[in-house]
Amino acid sequence: MRRRACVVFTILVGSGLGFPSIASGALFPGATETDEQLKRLYDDAGDVCLRNPSRDVRVAVACKSMTIYGLALNERGWCYGRQSEANAQKDWHRCGADSDRFSLDQLTTF
Repeated sequence: MRRRACVVFTILVGSGLGFPSIASGALFPGATETDEQLKRLYDDAGDVCLRNPSRDVRVAVACKSMTIYGLALNERGWCYGRQSEANAQKDWHRCGADSDRFSLDQLTTF
């Protein structure tokens, strides 16, 4: 059952059907998670995505989840890393002109 839910989630995200509020500008206007909870969820998904060479569905879902959490945090003014930083230096900070931001395009590429 969990695998089926992961597959359905991946299909919905990839097709854009999971985001009816895109037209309104904000993807997650009613999200109840705190910023710290979203950052922790991002890190937890990263533990599965970035430390696993497997191409299993759960790994793909974890990687896409990182983008979704990143998009939600971007909406709240948080960005992960700056354009001039190496990956090892990147961390969450208040967004600025040189900040890296997540993109909806990242949800459709595998």
